[in-house]
Amino acid sequence: MNGALLTLWDLRPCIDVAALVLTELVTNAFQHGGGEDITVTWCADVTYLTMWVEDSSPVRPVLRAVDETSEGGRGLGIVEALADAWGVSEDGRTVHCALALAEYAVRA
Repeated sequence: MNGALLTLWDLRPCIDVAALVLTELVTNAFQHGGGEDITVTWCADVTYLTMWVEDSSPVRPVLRAVDETSEGGRGLGIVEALADAWGVSEDGRTVHCALALAEYAVRA
C-alpha cells in the first residue's frame, strides 16, 4: 500500500481503509492464487478509489460464511463490509473493489 501516493492524491482520509482492503485482496491472491504473477492496479477519480488485484489462478474467489471459530475465510467478508462495490472478473483472475471518496471527505 502506497500511503505516499494516496497522500499525493489528497486521499489521506481513506488510507487506513484502502490499506486494509488491499491487504485482504493481495493476501487472498497469495494464498489462493498461487502467489505468483500478482498485479495490483489502482486509480482515483473524483468519485471512487478503485483497486484491482490480479493473479494467475482461474479459480474464482468465493465469499464464505464464517463464525467466531473459523480460522480463515474472512478476507472477502472484510472487503464486502468496507468497500462500496466489489466483484470478480469473468475469468476469476481479477478481484476489484471501490471506495466512495465522498465517505472520506473532511467535514467542516
